[in-house]
Amino acid sequence: MAVILLTGAAGSIGTAVAPLLRAAGHRLRLLDLVEPPAASADDDVRLGSAVDDAAMQEAARGVDLVVHLASHASERSWRDIVDVNVESTRVALDAAHLGGAAILLASSVHAAGCVPSDEAGDGMPRARPDTYYGFSKAAAEALGDLYADRFGMRIVSARIMTFGDRPHTARARSTWLSPADFARLVEASLDVAPGNHVVWGVSANTRRTVDLAPGRAIGYEPQDDAEDHVDALATELGLDSPADIRPVGSDPLGGVFTTHPLGTPGP
Repeated sequence: MAVILLTGAAGSIGTAVAPLLRAAGHRLRLLDLVEPPAASADDDVRLGSAVDDAAMQEAARGVDLVVHLASHASERSWRDIVDVNVESTRVALDAAHLGGAAILLASSVHAAGCVPSDEAGDGMPRARPDTYYGFSKAAAEALGDLYADRFGMRIVSARIMTFGDRPHTARARSTWLSPADFARLVEASLDVAPGNHVVWGVSANTRRTVDLAPGRAIGYEPQDDAEDHVDALATELGLDSPADIRPVGSDPLGGVFTTHPLGTPGP
């Protein structure tokens, strides 16, 4: 099994996915500023910053895959976005390159947030970010291209959609990404060919509006479907039946991010 470094391991994705990767037999190295809540006695926990070159290079030494999750997870000021999201991606790519590891970059749907949902169904649309946060994820993809072309690195840039234990909004009926499917995406990233492979981080939702083909090309086969949760979702939303939950239609992929004030924390 592989040795996998998770940066931002104390965040929601790292916390949910670490036990699944551990159960699959992988050895985990966890990096964050605070002790990750999902850490076990068998994990190699490193306290440090993802924008610290020395700490990242030490953490990436001897691993098979870097899963770079560390970043602000929503809109922030321009300086915060550049100093954390963009810089940490450069640091992570340098560390993976020096350590000879593959890397999975946590991009986001917000890298293409201004793409209408009904125009996103074939292949991978070009980056059309909806916020400074979305720009930082488009920048991560561009840095992935640079490092793949210059150094022959093996990179996956995953445009993560709506991550959670189950879909909690009507929109997530098409955009949900389950923890188990993200763990499958991590495992698929272990054996990718050289290049920067941009894929959707989404489950096999019946109502999804994006294309699974780019992910399948690297061996990512999601198994979960938001439709299995629609009864619980209807109850949570106070609706009479799942039929009252409407699909996304032509709304932009970025949803409310496309109208949120630039540089303002949230939404």
